[in-house]
Amino acid sequence: MTIVPIGNLFLQVPPSDTPRFAQELCAVLEAQIRQVIGRCLEEVLETEVERWLGRKRHVRRRKTKGQRVEVRCSRCFSHERQRFRRNGHYRRRLDTRWGRVGIDVPQVSCVCGGNVRLSFQTLRRGQRIWHDLEWDVLVNYERGLSYRQIKSSWDQCLGSSVGLRTLNRRVLALDRDGLPTRPWVKGEVPPVVRLDGIWITVMFPTGKTRTDRIGRKRLVKQAKKVPILAAQGVWPLSENTSLLAWVRADGEDTASWQLFLEQLYETGLTPQNGLTLLVADGSPGLLAARENVYWTIPLQRCVFHKLRNLAQALTLPANLDRQAGRRQRTQFLRQAARIWQASTETEARQRYDAFCQQWQPEQPKAIRTLQNDFDATLTFYAIQEQAAARNEDWSAHLLRTTSPLERTFRDFRRRYRLAVLFHSDAGARSTTSQLAARFS
Repeated sequence: MTIVPIGNLFLQVPPSDTPRFAQELCAVLEAQIRQVIGRCLEEVLETEVERWLGRKRHVRRRKTKGQRVEVRCSRCFSHERQRFRRNGHYRRRLDTRWGRVGIDVPQVSCVCGGNVRLSFQTLRRGQRIWHDLEWDVLVNYERGLSYRQIKSSWDQCLGSSVGLRTLNRRVLALDRDGLPTRPWVKGEVPPVVRLDGIWITVMFPTGKTRTDRIGRKRLVKQAKKVPILAAQGVWPLSENTSLLAWVRADGEDTASWQLFLEQLYETGLTPQNGLTLLVADGSPGLLAARENVYWTIPLQRCVFHKLRNLAQALTLPANLDRQAGRRQRTQFLRQAARIWQASTETEARQRYDAFCQQWQPEQPKAIRTLQNDFDATLTFYAIQEQAAARNEDWSAHLLRTTSPLERTFRDFRRRYRLAVLFHSDAGARSTTSQLAARFS
């Protein structure tokens, strides 16, 4: 047996001829780590008690006469430090990522005989699972692991059974809409805001109940597709982006978008505070809502969505094979994309006229699609000119499309596909909140 000193601990390593040496060594290390974690937590708790009492151990209480603290006695309701004294410890267990740890929690009493309830920052009252394990369940849930998979990992780590309801409570604690927690002020508002939505499937109660096979009353639910409306801020000078806000809406109609835009406006995203441009696709509900809330803010129609609409409106000859059709579609879209790659708006309109004259006889439907709201796709040129007048260089790729927000949605869709559908609205919002935190 090898003895390795670690501070005040002694690590007893099994002999090297043991067949399962590595596993036994890891078990010994984990046991010692749990002891270290317990001692560290105890030291932090003692430090918090010293802060409340205003004195270290074995220091007389008269040194703190007349001083008051936020904790109080449960019997006489006094807040005076001089009346409080240490009253030993009580033993409790705490579940961590390294297993179950035993710690001695300090107690404080009053001279009247009452207990002083301490609100530790290190531990919450009645907390059985520590923060590192709570963070672990959120990370694993974001990766797409089910509650049962997380439970299996926890059970193996703790040597006991963890309830699925316990895990569910920790995930649903994130149930909130992603609106800003504090109002925006002038100088911090992003000059450009991209708007878009992503659809998910959620089970909603129908108001009816049914009886399952063992006689329990269950709510009858029905699957419904609902959108997550999101706003992404862009700071063109630094080229930084951030997911500003999101909400789970009932649809992408005018009422849903208007409610979301009004909430953004109330948080300080206003032209007076520096908002200069909105970038969005051609959703009719969004366009109508923007006219009601942000009618003074220029709107840039997303060039990517315009090109996608052109691809859908393109008519190919029936005798073309798949590869030939793909080449013609690629040629058509690349030529169309050159319109918005022009250095000035005048040049872009010249390319637009030439493109329409070339393809009008062969692709009338696609040209009509291009002509629909074409002027709104050129808004970014005027915004660039305004920035240049202030000696600021705003790159066009930050202003003319919502593609960066679509790329952010890829991670959302990846997680949503793992879930297939959400059995509660709270679960959908909790998952979205966790994903959005990575891009905020």
